[in-house]
Amino acid sequence: MPLFRKAVIASLMLAAGLAPALAKKSPADIPVEAFASLPDFSNAKLSPNGQQIGYITVKDGRNHLVLQNLDGSDPMVLPPINDADIKNYFWASDERLLLIYEMTVKRQYFQNKTIETRLVGINCDGSGAKPLVKPRGRKAGGHIPQQDGPQAQFQHIILDHLPDDPDHIILSVDSDIDDKYEVRKINIHDGDFKELHGGTRGIQNWYMDYDGNLKLASGYDGGDFILRVRDASGEWISLHKTDWHKKFHIKGFTENPDIIYVGATGQYGTEGLYKLALDSGEIVETVFEHETVDVDYIVPHPETGKPAGVAYTTDLTHIHYFDKTMRKVQGTVDRALKNSVNTIVGKARGQHIYLIFAETDRDPGVYYWLNLEAGEMSEIALYKEGIDPALSAPVKPVSIPMRDGTNIPGYLTLPVGRGTTKQLPVVILPHGGPIGVRDSGRWDWWAQFLASRGYVVLQPNYRGSGGYGAAFENAGRYQWGGLMQNDVTDATKWLIEEGIADKDRICIAGASYGGYAALMGPIMEPGLYKCAVSINGVTNLPRIKSDDKYGTIGGRAWTKTMGLRDASDESVSPFHRADEINVPTLIMSSKDDARIDYKMSRAMHQRLKDLKKKSQYVLLENGGHSMDTTESRLSALKAMEKFLKRHIGGN
Repeated sequence: MPLFRKAVIASLMLAAGLAPALAKKSPADIPVEAFASLPDFSNAKLSPNGQQIGYITVKDGRNHLVLQNLDGSDPMVLPPINDADIKNYFWASDERLLLIYEMTVKRQYFQNKTIETRLVGINCDGSGAKPLVKPRGRKAGGHIPQQDGPQAQFQHIILDHLPDDPDHIILSVDSDIDDKYEVRKINIHDGDFKELHGGTRGIQNWYMDYDGNLKLASGYDGGDFILRVRDASGEWISLHKTDWHKKFHIKGFTENPDIIYVGATGQYGTEGLYKLALDSGEIVETVFEHETVDVDYIVPHPETGKPAGVAYTTDLTHIHYFDKTMRKVQGTVDRALKNSVNTIVGKARGQHIYLIFAETDRDPGVYYWLNLEAGEMSEIALYKEGIDPALSAPVKPVSIPMRDGTNIPGYLTLPVGRGTTKQLPVVILPHGGPIGVRDSGRWDWWAQFLASRGYVVLQPNYRGSGGYGAAFENAGRYQWGGLMQNDVTDATKWLIEEGIADKDRICIAGASYGGYAALMGPIMEPGLYKCAVSINGVTNLPRIKSDDKYGTIGGRAWTKTMGLRDASDESVSPFHRADEINVPTLIMSSKDDARIDYKMSRAMHQRLKDLKKKSQYVLLENGGHSMDTTESRLSALKAMEKFLKRHIGGN
């Protein structure tokens, strides 16, 4: 272990009160806590001068921000406050930070619980903490983060960090909670602001070009989606009046305010990145296309924030830099770290000092410090200290044939040390979303835990998943309980045909939409699955559509794609077809889930019990919809481990 890493890790463990887990001899010996724990060292960022590093670590199940010198000295810990965790942070300057807190609250005038954020400015020594979003016409004050009074729900939408003006940022915020987001230039020391735009009905999202002008606006007004762009004369034009908006969608801005980046279906049927002239609506340059996957997003330069590259995900996420200097740096990093996928995540201002994150399918990740001028690279810290990559399971990309002749992509995680890949117990793990979301080959805490206990894990990217072209994604719309479910079924049967799965030991599990698919599996394919696990799942389709339609901005639009075309919602709702579930079920839900009311899962469990079905229910006290706390993950994994061992066996 390099001395540099020793110094930093020693400081990190002292500051956070953690100790690295000892390496184990077999995957089964790795404690469940190692998989359930949140990262020990994540979201690392260099200070502008490159002399300090910040990172998020976890103590007592809560996110803490640690700031320290690069040699590991002088650590400073910023803890969470009450029920609000530190979700993100930014170096505004070498002396001052922007902290984003996140919490789940129940407002009197909102139908359901809401996820909320608060923006706070604070000095790097912990002094000078100040809420930065003031109500209109009033001074900020009160406890940090304040939950009562006219506090804006979302305070994290920073449009421009203004790197050349470290005392200010540009923020979009709905301070009046009237669905009209104004744009403010805010002083990060006291929260004083100048209003640049007072907000427009139906506009929730504002975007700025690189000259600092508001250029694009989007949002929902009732059930109608609004998209407007500002032309060269300053007039706001509805893109619905143009021809090109139907073929292209805006990805970002070039340094020329009259030319934008757009995504569109290219020659391979996947989404590429192009430059479009606003005055003509014509493509003027092809920036990047990939034969098999879509572009994900534009990658900003780590120092200037201007477009420097494009990200795309095959099995892991890669970056293609069109900035020549960054492309050379990436090449240098890749030559030094040949066996991993490497991402440049930070840069010191005016210096060739970089922060690198390297990962593989079996390694959650490692942070490195790189000084190109000195020709030095040092390992800083592991993303998760308790995981030995040598004991992690390999993740194999697979192409799975469907009944209609289509092949869908998926990922097969095979347990280590079994001596065979045939006739093994299997967990089918469909992802949530469902539309536009996908699984990849990254190290996954849930899949890796199951593999460590002897289960094969298959994560099928059913049609409707994102990243594989518009046709693939659109095929899943209106297909709840239809094509999307059939793809999961066919993937399961393929695993049996390949001889990998023991047909008598297959369970289906998932969270959110994946929890829905897990419950629909035994309904639609009696005898295929021996058990089912649903976590924060959609159990009652008519109810969630009603909640979304009337309780969320844009709900009237997206609920139209939920359900099955030409079928009633009740016909593809697990709650309404509970009498057809004839396998043991494990149902879990988070009490603080702001996306799906936990009572929906509890009602599903009670419905099964009333029908004399075998159902077990676990209430997760916290963790939200995504189970983003150690406590919720630990409870879920422990319950699932016992449940699976009882019904399909394992180690």
